[in-house]
Amino acid sequence: MRFVTKMPIHRELSTPLVELPTYLSTISMVVDDRAAIVQKLIQAERKSPPVYEPSRDLFLKLLQGKLSFDSAVIQAHRLTDQTERKCAVQIVDASERFLRSERPTNMTPLPNLKYVLPNGLQLNIAPIWLRNFDPERLLVLHFWQVPLSQRQLSAAAAVLRTALRDNQPQYSSCEVDFISVAFSQLGGGRRFERYNWTRLKPLDDDELHRFWQQFLTAWSHYQRIGPREIRRKRSASLFDRQA
Repeated sequence: MRFVTKMPIHRELSTPLVELPTYLSTISMVVDDRAAIVQKLIQAERKSPPVYEPSRDLFLKLLQGKLSFDSAVIQAHRLTDQTERKCAVQIVDASERFLRSERPTNMTPLPNLKYVLPNGLQLNIAPIWLRNFDPERLLVLHFWQVPLSQRQLSAAAAVLRTALRDNQPQYSSCEVDFISVAFSQLGGGRRFERYNWTRLKPLDDDELHRFWQQFLTAWSHYQRIGPREIRRKRSASLFDRQA
């Protein structure tokens, strides 16, 4: 009788997060449902492609006067990647009134902004830009599919204000332009929104602590799950129906 030796099956395991995702990505995860937060953390293990980088680059060049609006539209339409092109065209189009009316000025990234969560996790507050007006203004860009809720916006503002106070106090009195270009929940495509400190309504310390408690409870549960086996989707065959 012939015996066939089976080769061991190598399972691919996930790599749980040990650091927090980016500033606004982390904020956007905090919802009332703990299971939903855990699922968002699991999704964050696989880094998303930077589909919004061309949109951000065009936006910043326009605000600095390095590019005209019409030239930005042309460049957006010429992007080779379909997803990057679609995002850039939508964002530039939704922001036209703002981009045409803003007075151009130089801007610089604001470095060394950190925020420490109640359990000691560190959140890097970036990218934040300093617009060199007189007086200076801060700039935050949120280009995404889903808009932040008012509570998430207020938490993001409180975190930014705390980080400025602790790390860059000379800029803590600056007004902020928090720009959001996401899809409207009412439909009709992307919607441009410009928030200042008054519209953002930063949470007070007690409210911010409660905001993070939801996230930290989910984070602890997520860490207890540990590595999981990654199940790859089956590749499409010739007999699969194509869209």
